[in-house]
Amino acid sequence: MNNLKTILLKNFEADDWQIYFAMIQEVRRKYYPVTYNPDNTPAKLKDEWYKYYDAYREKSFEQYGIFEDSIAKAWVGFMCGSRAASFNMDANYDEFPGDILKVMLSKIYEYMEKHKLSEVYHWTFEERKIAALKGINAPIYEKMINTIVYRNEMNTDFYNGIISGTDISGYTLMFCEDLPEELYDNFTVLMYDILEDYRSLNPVKKENSRMEKTDWQLRDKSEKLSGSKMQMYMLMTPENEIAAYCSLYVDSYNKETIRHSGGFTAVARAHRGRGFAEYLKAKMYLKLLEENNDFTNIETDTMPWNTHMYRINERFGFKPFKFGCEFKLSREFTKAMLEKI
Repeated sequence: MNNLKTILLKNFEADDWQIYFAMIQEVRRKYYPVTYNPDNTPAKLKDEWYKYYDAYREKSFEQYGIFEDSIAKAWVGFMCGSRAASFNMDANYDEFPGDILKVMLSKIYEYMEKHKLSEVYHWTFEERKIAALKGINAPIYEKMINTIVYRNEMNTDFYNGIISGTDISGYTLMFCEDLPEELYDNFTVLMYDILEDYRSLNPVKKENSRMEKTDWQLRDKSEKLSGSKMQMYMLMTPENEIAAYCSLYVDSYNKETIRHSGGFTAVARAHRGRGFAEYLKAKMYLKLLEENNDFTNIETDTMPWNTHMYRINERFGFKPFKFGCEFKLSREFTKAMLEKI
């Protein structure tokens, strides 16, 4: 592959979008069938991409198409997120060719140099990507696990027992599909504590910046742009502050799977020890069973070191089914790999 070139997606011409679209459709059809839409068009793909670009350009979002002899073969993208810089990538191959991977690494290194980054991260459950990065001995920062419960395993008697046995007197139960604007400040402060407690449990210590109100608003906007609808139950105090909440996502491109990953089940420090996490999960799951006829399973990404929530999930029937990795590429490692490949 001696004729590889990269083009920023924001600089694509009309013909580039046509060629890139054909590659994206083939990748989705082969490797992500739940996201494949045979009725998609280059114009729709371009429109969707520019919505993301406009949302994340302030986070230094960049994405390149990788072409060989005018045929799109792969892509690589980057962003300086609120907590860490990250990259993503994909290619229309069962195994990533060395030349393609070298081009990806070269763009990753350029991005780190440009933004004076000491490292970038990539997390994935996709076996092809894991194999590609393991193949160059990319350092694994943390191993990840997803757990699942199937609809036919969900126990309404168990949920109702939790609900009837939990005292929520003095609190108000609220359901929403968008976090009310007036609650974002309270939500941001709550999540400072939640994420601080969460990170303290993780044996892999991470230096992450705090997520601010604008970061949470951007995250919610991103989920909507991808076609995902949030559902959230909250317990509110008499002062109209969030005491606890449980949120998940219903994805338009995969209606069979309800996604807890990206959502949270969390209780504010002052309101813990009262069973609110289990109560809200039970309320949420009963609502799903009553109103959503499409889903067949619920997935969550709670890690075993988050012992309290992991045990709650086990009580609710969740079992491990998918394993992934978070990789950490330092600038020194990436430069060394470019000289070897």
